[in-house]
Parts: sequence; structure tokens; C-alpha cells
Amino acid sequence: MSKLFLAGCVAVLMAGPASAQFVASDGIFGADSLVTDTTSGTTWLNLDVTMGMSLNAVKASLATDPLYSDFRFATSREVTGLFGDAGFCVNAVDCNAITDPARLAAEASFAQAFDDDGSGLYLGYIGEHAYPIDPAHDIYGTFRTFVSYDPTSPYVGRASDDFTGPASVQALANTGTWLVSKSLVAPIPEPSRYALMLAGFGVVAFIARRRRSQIAAIS
Repeated sequence: MSKLFLAGCVAVLMAGPASAQFVASDGIFGADSLVTDTTSGTTWLNLDVTMGMSLNAVKASLATDPLYSDFRFATSREVTGLFGDAGFCVNAVDCNAITDPARLAAEASFAQAFDDDGSGLYLGYIGEHAYPIDPAHDIYGTFRTFVSYDPTSPYVGRASDDFTGPASVQALANTGTWLVSKSLVAPIPEPSRYALMLAGFGVVAFIARRRRSQIAAIS
């Protein structure tokens, strides 16, 4: 039985991690206003919805506007996970040695879902650090992410963050806020992962059938 279980585990592990795909869908804010990370199962409000709003304005909308009732500020861990799923080098200085096709494909999917405006920059505030326990931090600026993406480059892009953003009362035309849905959807495996998992279960079934035949022959 232990060998049978081991064979099943190996078959599933052979499927490997699926590269993230990002799916844009219509929501209460209009066409393509939602983006789902199919690896983590998180759904994000597209940055262009809050583009040009200050953090204080977004905070007020989350508290009073029914349209925002299903959303909350994303944590830095969630944003870092989003960038990781998208294939970016997170806080890495040099990405010029990474040409992984799966990561490049994930980046392209990310850019398409989040409506790349051609600048290759996805600037977003992170509310977790914009409203710290110590409000003095806001003197140095809010916590903002920087993502660089070039579809013509053979290398993966870079994502980073710092406290050099403007104060939370200031609105910038090119900066939105990372908001995530309070509702999770089930992660969606890629078709290739389904195929490998089915093949693995087929191997398990074959081993089980062969073992039953051997037991029957001995009996």
C-alpha cells in the first residue's frame, strides 16, 4: 500500500507547478475591471479603477462606497505573491540572466489582463504600509510598488517597492491602489497539469489492477 501511495505522490509531483495565467473579467466597475490570478485564486481590482485616486480617497471608498464592499487593501505579502506568480524578479537587482519561457508567458498574461498602457509600469499603493501604527512614516511617503515590463525583452521583468511614494493625500494620474477581493476562487490548473495528473492516476490504477491480478493468481 505504501508503494501505491508513493507512486501516486510521484505522479502528481511530476505535474509540476503551473505558470500563472491572469484572467480579466467584467465586474461592477465595468469591462475587464477584475483580474483573477489562477494560481493563487485571488481576484484583484484592476489598477485603472483607482488610478488617479489618493490613498485617503481609496480608504474612504472602502469604508463608505457600496461598490467597494467586496474589496480590501492587499497586504504586501499578497502583492509580492502576485508579482511572483507573474514571473517577475521580486526586489532583484539584476534579472538579465533569467529567460524562462514560462515566466515570460506569465508576464505577458499579467500585462494583458492589467491593461498595459505601453509604459510597462504598474504603479500601485499597498494599504498595509500606507496606514502604519506610527503615522510619522507617512512623512517619508507611502509604500508603493514598481513593476517594469518590456514585451520585447528576452529577460523577465523586475518588481520592487519602497517608501518614496507621495503622501497618502496626494493623487497621481499614473498610480492606482492594489485592492483584492474578499472572496477567493479555486485556483485553476492548466490543461497540461490536468493531463499529467490523469496520467499519474492511470499509473496508480494500473498498479492496483496488476496487484489484484497477482493476488488472485496466488489464491
